[in-house]
Amino acid sequence: MAKQSFKKEFEHRINDEIIGYPQVRITGDNVESEIVTLSKAKEIASNMELDLVEINAKVTPPILKICNYSKFLYELKKSAKKNKQTFSQVKEIQLTVNIASHDLETKAKQAINFLNHGDKVKVVLVMKGRELTRREENKRSINMFVELVNGFGTVESQKDEGNKTIVILKKNK
Repeated sequence: MAKQSFKKEFEHRINDEIIGYPQVRITGDNVESEIVTLSKAKEIASNMELDLVEINAKVTPPILKICNYSKFLYELKKSAKKNKQTFSQVKEIQLTVNIASHDLETKAKQAINFLNHGDKVKVVLVMKGRELTRREENKRSINMFVELVNGFGTVESQKDEGNKTIVILKKNK
């Protein structure tokens, strides 16, 4: 049978797992930071009915914290989650002037999916040839698209660039 290795998200030695240090620095809530022997640190932690957690073993003397280990892990996970940044992307959807209503609905569903994932949606209406002479009339498809997505996203900006009309949608708060 193959040996499986399970990697912990946060690895700390606690209580009796900590060995081999003549002196350690203890810290924690309601604990004065001081240098004591390892046995004295374990005694203080057990008297307070808390755990002794190795914070930094690379310094001399090593730093140990007296705390509730499960609460300590909870705080670590909470701060790691808070520090994790979410990057929103700008997803692009292209429309044409003569797009079929079913295709427009399909692209709207795709845009709603992007908006629900926190991304912005850049909707580009491309006009070619004679379509450019009736620009306002040809914006009908992009306006219908914005109406379909209306409950999920709002228009952040709208601009005309040459043969394109660009609308950027962002998620409703």
